[in-house]
Amino acid sequence: MKSGKIISLTLIIFIVISSAVSAEDYQYQYFSQKDEYVPFSDYIPRVRLHYYTVPHYLEDYYLLFGMKLYYDESSLRKNIEMLKTSLNVKFRHPSQALVEVDTEQEYLKYRKLMFMHINIMIMRNYLKVGSKYDKIKVRFHDAPFAKEIIESLDIAIGLYRQALPYWEEAKKHAEGASEIKITTRMSNIESERYRIVRGELDFNKIINNHITSSEKKKRELQKYLASSPQ
Repeated sequence: MKSGKIISLTLIIFIVISSAVSAEDYQYQYFSQKDEYVPFSDYIPRVRLHYYTVPHYLEDYYLLFGMKLYYDESSLRKNIEMLKTSLNVKFRHPSQALVEVDTEQEYLKYRKLMFMHINIMIMRNYLKVGSKYDKIKVRFHDAPFAKEIIESLDIAIGLYRQALPYWEEAKKHAEGASEIKITTRMSNIESERYRIVRGELDFNKIINNHITSSEKKKRELQKYLASSPQ
């Protein structure tokens, strides 16, 4: 009798674990559609259809953001799509914000800080994807692969340029949040805002340096192509 209970319990645990593993990446499947978006809930196993796993509000998508220690391009692009989606949905009710807010002004600043921070996160992810197509240094033995490396650098440059508008948006929201002379409980994000408005954090310069560096490497490779026999 006792052994029968143990077997039943083992079977239940196995079924639960199997369901969790098969559903592990459910939150990403929605973003893999190119031309037509299917209702989000259609992808979610019934066992996980509950309030905490179905994103509706900006904070929900923000909390789905994940960055593993070792990430690939697919993970980065999924994060970008989730964060972009968060910018186009409503915020939660103030009572369910990520930090406690006591006044309308505090809630207004909270929203501006969230917009600022999410734009920075999107920007950073574009830079990470771009770096995967960039080349740290061009050497003489890269000559036989010059054409392929140039194509890769063009992709990197394109991704760096896509990051720039998100930095501009982040700056705009940082400046808007700074006009509200109260301090929220979002300490790390408040520090980020402070560094932006003080000019200590300037991704415009960083991104343009990446672009300039990649274009310089392209010119070096184009010289190899011009000097090599066709």
